[in-house]
Amino acid sequence: MEIIDASRPAEAFPVGEYLRDELDARGLTGAEFAEILGRPPQVVSQILNNHKEITPETATEIAAATDTTPETWLGLQDTYRLWKLRREPLADRLSEVARRARLRRIAPLTELRKRGFAPEGDDIDAQEDAVCALLGISSPEETPTFAVAARRVEEAEALSPAQLSWVGCVRAVARDRPVEPFAPDGLAALGRHLTRTVITPAALSTLPALLAEVGVRLVHVDSFRGGKMDGVAFCDDRGPVIGISGRGGRFDGVLFTVLHEIAHVHLGHVTSGYTIDVDLGTAADTEQERDADSVAADWAIPGRFATTGRISKAAVEAEAARLGVHPAVLVGKLQHAGVIPWSHFNAAVPRVKNVLARWND
Repeated sequence: MEIIDASRPAEAFPVGEYLRDELDARGLTGAEFAEILGRPPQVVSQILNNHKEITPETATEIAAATDTTPETWLGLQDTYRLWKLRREPLADRLSEVARRARLRRIAPLTELRKRGFAPEGDDIDAQEDAVCALLGISSPEETPTFAVAARRVEEAEALSPAQLSWVGCVRAVARDRPVEPFAPDGLAALGRHLTRTVITPAALSTLPALLAEVGVRLVHVDSFRGGKMDGVAFCDDRGPVIGISGRGGRFDGVLFTVLHEIAHVHLGHVTSGYTIDVDLGTAADTEQERDADSVAADWAIPGRFATTGRISKAAVEAEAARLGVHPAVLVGKLQHAGVIPWSHFNAAVPRVKNVLARWND
């Protein structure tokens, strides 16, 4: 018995037709074959006329009578069923299943829906359109241009779907924000004085307006689950954009991330691409990141600060007052430098997620 390769045939046939060919080759009628199987003639007739599918038990009996294997007959039947599915209306539904699966591979769709960047419901066309618009692509098969241009802390690693979507959300939020013409000198001056200007958590609410005055749009977008995004800086056709996630929610962390992204803009790192910062708390491993870290650190606390003697809460507050910064800025500096453990003086570091949530109002 010759069986064709049925892994993905252009056309497939019901198993009854193969059985009819087998009986013709052996000179048997359906009734005679039914007698061999010990089955009613009606059962064999239904299989031959494609009115009944074969069961594993029947396949075993047919195999014994034709010197073949049960897998041969069950495989022919499954191949025909799959072939039919691809040509019947169900194929459209299966296509939608594949499209939905693909969409979830390129973007965190559930989180995008919750944040209003993708529509609810089952309209796959609308969801694809929303995700493509967010990523700046014309179809889900394309790669976002900002993924190609991105420079990140770990240059060898590609951006994940969650990270690409986060950058897309920053782009979308910043797109229509009002902003003055870009003033490089004004941005540098703002960076140098930022920690002496924003000296309370409440004052963080003024940051978007302060940067808009010097031509930079500053937006907040929460990081997506597993994304570990801290910040991004880039230029679009209206000028520089800075996005931060506020990951961790620490006052000092937010200030340093903003300073770090301002430094990227100030140093000209965004003229030919996106600077994307993932997990800023880790050591920088590129010259560009080290330069931005250095500038941001100098702006945060210029010059040297006293660390001699016992470092107490009172000493930290006194030194912060002398420097003209919030104590959290000094605590963060000391913790990052390893002068004090991360567990020390955290009560002096406010959490500011509630302030950041109002930036995009």
